[in-house]
Amino acid sequence: MEIKFVYYNQIFSDRWGIRTIFKSISGSLKKLTAYLSERHSNLTSILDLDINKEQKLWTFWLNGKGEKTSYIKKMRGKEIVARTEIDGFFSRVYNTLFQLTDTRDEWEKDRWDVRILNKKYLIDFNESTSGHGIVFSNIENEKYSEIFKEYIKGRLISGKNFTWGTARSYGLYTVPFLNSIAKQNPKWNDFKKLERKHIETYIEELKEYTRTKLNKTSSNPKKYVRDSLKFVRAFIRDLQILEKFEDFAPEEMVFRLIYPEDFPNLPKKSLDDIDYIPDYVLEQLFNNLNDLHPDVQPIVWIAFKTGLRLSDTLELTQDCLGKINGRSTLTTDIEKTYVIGHKIPIDDHLADIVAVLIDRSKQNSNDDNNPEKYLFVRYRGPRKGRTFSQGFVREELNKLAFEKNITDESGNLFRFRPHQFRHTFGVKMINGGADILTVQELLAHASPEMTLQYARLLDDTKRKEFEKVVKQGVFTFDINGEIDKISEREDVPKDILDMLWKDEKLNALDNPYGTCRARVNGNCPLAAEPPCLTANDGKPCFDLEVGISSFDVKKYELLIETTAKWIEASKNYGREDMVKANEKNLERYQNIYETIKDGNVIFGRYDRMKKHLEREKKKGVKHG
Repeated sequence: MEIKFVYYNQIFSDRWGIRTIFKSISGSLKKLTAYLSERHSNLTSILDLDINKEQKLWTFWLNGKGEKTSYIKKMRGKEIVARTEIDGFFSRVYNTLFQLTDTRDEWEKDRWDVRILNKKYLIDFNESTSGHGIVFSNIENEKYSEIFKEYIKGRLISGKNFTWGTARSYGLYTVPFLNSIAKQNPKWNDFKKLERKHIETYIEELKEYTRTKLNKTSSNPKKYVRDSLKFVRAFIRDLQILEKFEDFAPEEMVFRLIYPEDFPNLPKKSLDDIDYIPDYVLEQLFNNLNDLHPDVQPIVWIAFKTGLRLSDTLELTQDCLGKINGRSTLTTDIEKTYVIGHKIPIDDHLADIVAVLIDRSKQNSNDDNNPEKYLFVRYRGPRKGRTFSQGFVREELNKLAFEKNITDESGNLFRFRPHQFRHTFGVKMINGGADILTVQELLAHASPEMTLQYARLLDDTKRKEFEKVVKQGVFTFDINGEIDKISEREDVPKDILDMLWKDEKLNALDNPYGTCRARVNGNCPLAAEPPCLTANDGKPCFDLEVGISSFDVKKYELLIETTAKWIEASKNYGREDMVKANEKNLERYQNIYETIKDGNVIFGRYDRMKKHLEREKKKGVKHG
């Protein structure tokens, strides 16, 4: 009867279809019935069994009957061990029955389901994630479990800066601490006598865990220790602040228990750590986009063209498309930074895609299968009425990368993470000339800190290009005004590179002859009519730099063309003086053009900067 009850519920909740019952799990049901008859003939309820112990016996029994209980499957080119359908069937039935028959209030249970908490207590959660539960049964001390549940419940109900995701993080990082203290002091039922020595033991256990069990390829041991201590410290601090926990909280203040030096220093992230998708990879992705799962293709276009987080993209609704001043916009709520009605301008191509999605959603939706009017929704199955999961999008992108061999420039298979599209949007906006505040507003960043990371990446990219140009060939004007290649005589020292770059950012100003390093400060006496190529007794100005601006080659092409026309016109009018003067200018322009057209740069004050640095270094020695 219990198994029939489970079947009935799963069918009418759309979790199991007819095909699933009569094809996928019919064999599993027959085996489970035989197992229970053989081993538990007098059993009144399968809930009377210890499922952890029984699962092992079930697996052993299946193997004895010649049934496969595990298999090797490939995921993104890697082989992993997976359980067969029949091996997981017993636990699946047991857990479903337990949930259906447990009539306690959700707060009293040892596993909370946020979907139930949302319906009853309006606890918000991210529909597109799969993390619906928090498990408390793994807390070994019953009193500790009671206190921890009461703490998490209070924080969730208050709702202030405490999301379901935060609650799950507390479960991940704080439960090991609770079990460590329970193991150190088995007779304790509170933290009153908690001391520094107990924390030190816990930290040792943390570090041992990171050495032996933290085995995910993306795991960062120092970050795990740091995050664990951060959540434990916040938990202890709140226990000491909140009056209802005064009989449980440690007597020793938290700052005497956990020291600042306990937190490992994380290596400072370089600008290269901004996890965006390089153009080399984007080109491969869009070349193969038609082979991506059709449900994921529009998600990629929206993420790429708007910079929305994946969670916000998946929660777009049928009323998200609008117009302002004749231009299409997307409107959505930004969950992370609590922005309501955030509007993003979009192009006609994306507007057409969204319009098709809206029309399809309206045709297929009703109040039962899509009550929230989502665009990316499951109309049946376990996720009925809810958005696609983020894991589905991530898996499909990486499945495409594996099948089509999408690699980075080093030839390594590229690992897609949906948030990369957001960073890519930010980088491309900055590279395209958008100002910091505009990008911050479009991305709905709470502060400009992340946006500034994109700007620093752009600045770093420019600096690398600057050094690349300099190393290709550095020239200067010699004492006679002739062009002289420095790099044939010596390498350009880093300190001079630094000075040139700093000067370029702060002082350089474009002019028709190159880039002047003096005019911003008003130091050029001939700024009103700048004869920059003859200002130094007929020779080029020492503050002139040619070739650093991408427009310099075009300038000199234009100067050569116009000067040649002047010479021709002067000859027609018999003005030999004009011909002679312009021929000299033409020779100057051609010499400079031939030097800079291949990407070289001419600096006018290279030797002066060297002497200045030498003087500064001598001063430093004297004062040292």
